[in-house]
Amino acid sequence: MPDVGLTQVTALLVGTGGLALALWLAWRLPTGVLLLALAALAIRPQIYFGAPEVGLGWGLHQTLLLVALLVNAAKHGIRKTINWPILALAAVFVLNLALAELDPKVKPVIMASAFGVLALPWVFTQVVLAPGSRRALALTIASLAILSVAIGAALWSIGMRDFFKYRLEGATGNAAVFALLAFTGFAVALHESTRRGRPFLGVLAAVNLALVLLSGTRMAIFASGLFAMVYAVASPALREQLRTRRLELAIGAGLLVAAAWYYLPFLWWRSFRGPQEGMRLSGRDTLWSFYYEQFLMSPIFGRGLGAGFVGALHWLEFSVPAPHNEYLHLLVVGGVVGAGTCFVALFLWCRQLWRMASANDRNFLIALLPALAAYAITDNVLIYATGLALFAYLGVLLTRSGRGRDDEPAGGRKRSSSRSGKRSRSSVEQGAKPRVEA
Repeated sequence: MPDVGLTQVTALLVGTGGLALALWLAWRLPTGVLLLALAALAIRPQIYFGAPEVGLGWGLHQTLLLVALLVNAAKHGIRKTINWPILALAAVFVLNLALAELDPKVKPVIMASAFGVLALPWVFTQVVLAPGSRRALALTIASLAILSVAIGAALWSIGMRDFFKYRLEGATGNAAVFALLAFTGFAVALHESTRRGRPFLGVLAAVNLALVLLSGTRMAIFASGLFAMVYAVASPALREQLRTRRLELAIGAGLLVAAAWYYLPFLWWRSFRGPQEGMRLSGRDTLWSFYYEQFLMSPIFGRGLGAGFVGALHWLEFSVPAPHNEYLHLLVVGGVVGAGTCFVALFLWCRQLWRMASANDRNFLIALLPALAAYAITDNVLIYATGLALFAYLGVLLTRSGRGRDDEPAGGRKRSSSRSGKRSRSSVEQGAKPRVEA
């Protein structure tokens, strides 16, 4: 029997105590756990130790967010609604095993990893979050791209990896991955700026939009512009903010003009090399041709979950050998049957989300859904870990405050303010304690 020294016993006790403390804090502060997991999306630490710039498959960020969701589900519960996308993915998994002509590189562990990656985004709207947590969660999500740039700049200053090599990538390791984080920050900040007491978030939205531009990711720029235009038409609250908050509008416009003046010449050069070449697609035409051929090998039931992660390995030399088109991705992994099932499930999920959202948040969905659908044509919005921030915000939209819905637009309660004031004075006169609102 090996000797057990005082050092080992001490280490065991410290480790057990630390784990117990962590579990207790997680139970007491589930929103804090989620905030930390979201903040981790600002950096991919593996790239500073020689790992690939983009991780395909289940990784650190997915694990942290899953733990945070489990803690919140245990504390606050889950919504008793059907999760159509996860059911559809489960059906694709079963059909893959039973009927698909699987890619030889697709092993069970890869299929399980791909299922987890594609299913996790849809869990956020299923988990109930702490009442009153929307403000902190939304502000964190809207600030992630700025946090990523700050971390990247700090690490670069001490001689580590560059964070801006022609295209801004922050601490994420890849400009397209970073752009998805900045797009999310722009959309979230712009929407949150229309709610009571948060007009300063309009400047944060402009900062995020400038970061989208500096990332050089063309579809992110297009999706941001599409979102802004549709949202301006759909949201009376935003139009009111633009009319009344002229200082914030001027600051935001100045930031965008400076970013455009600095970066548009390079973006034009990157997009159009010469009059005879047309628009450059950065290799996407090659990837799309390859994955379309993969789809034709098993067009009915697909090549298996995970084929979009490993299908192009050893065939094409790309840093991110994924399809860069989520519609093609679903066709490759599930065939016509699986992709069709997923598209129907997505429609049912959107209808479900629409019914649960408030009137003010529905304006946000009207703008977001077409922008995200366009974004998915040329990028991996379901694969990149940074895309989880956007789906987390969709779960935040359903959060309630301690006083009911946490969804009031700016000026949304003016009509009832006098009546509520009378009730408050009446309560005080009767000896009741007035309610203090945070």
